[in-house]
Amino acid sequence: MSEFWEANAKKAIAVFFLLLFNFIFFHFSKYSTHLPDPNFKRNKNAIWIGHKWVGENLQESEYSLLCAKLKNNMISDVFVHVGPLDINGNIEYKKYHNAKEFLIQIKSCVPDIHLQAWIGQVEKKGGGVIDISLPSIRNSILHTSEIFLQIGFDGIHYNIEPIFSGDVNLLDLLQKTHQITKANGKILSIATDEIEPFVFSDFIIRLFSKRAGFWDKDYYLQIAENVDQIAVMMYDTAIPFAWLYAYVVKWQVEKITTLLGGKILLFFGVPTYEEDRWSFHADAENMFSGIRGISMGIEEIPLSILENKFGIAIYSEWSTDDFEWKIFRTEWLLLLSR
Repeated sequence: MSEFWEANAKKAIAVFFLLLFNFIFFHFSKYSTHLPDPNFKRNKNAIWIGHKWVGENLQESEYSLLCAKLKNNMISDVFVHVGPLDINGNIEYKKYHNAKEFLIQIKSCVPDIHLQAWIGQVEKKGGGVIDISLPSIRNSILHTSEIFLQIGFDGIHYNIEPIFSGDVNLLDLLQKTHQITKANGKILSIATDEIEPFVFSDFIIRLFSKRAGFWDKDYYLQIAENVDQIAVMMYDTAIPFAWLYAYVVKWQVEKITTLLGGKILLFFGVPTYEEDRWSFHADAENMFSGIRGISMGIEEIPLSILENKFGIAIYSEWSTDDFEWKIFRTEWLLLLSR
């Protein structure tokens, strides 16, 4: 009898590994040979850029180089780091003293681009300094946002982390900010976590990391009701394989894009930094694998949902080299190398 069970156990193990091999081979092959849809217009794209652009006095040649990057790569929206917020929800003027000059320089060469003030900080429950559960703090952030709109920014981009799914304090801040941006014909956008792959996944992931998490469908819809744009931060997944990361991106693209149904402009963030740690592997999460996952994700989504409502957000300008820009143009924009 023991010989019978031993023989069948070996067969079961062999079948398991055969199925696993077939699964990996099929998905890796699809990842490697995928061809993007040339019919989809790809002129809505964003990028996060560093603090130096508003905090330092720069040469004209630096502005010219940035302008060329934005124009050559069809960037429609720029999230300009103007913070971070201090413990009271304010930002000192000396940190953005060059903001007006920056706006003048970039608008002179790319007049139709949207330059958004990127306002962020780590929340107290994630080990940071700011507590948005306090009404006084939210009011200060609101006032700070108004200052940047008055300076001339085209919108506000919030990136406050971590935000737990269902957080009513963020919704309150968004609702009040959106009233101001709409009244002034400006944009409100936000950087978001991924959507939860299964119930309680947010609770589980936060046991391992204070700043990682997922949002449920209802919260995503509530957020979307109070902003004009969402940029999903599709990085720091801890996945070590490029093809597997691409499939996670694909799944997120399908779920979130279908859920929102083209109600607002939706960006999916791809990373170009290379700071290897347990939660990030540059060989797996990068410009190429991120774009490949996004391209596979939009395959089955109607163009009516995607047109002028979908694009890529690059994180970040200061970590993207010429080779990565070339990948962006050829793999996403479908332009000849230049």
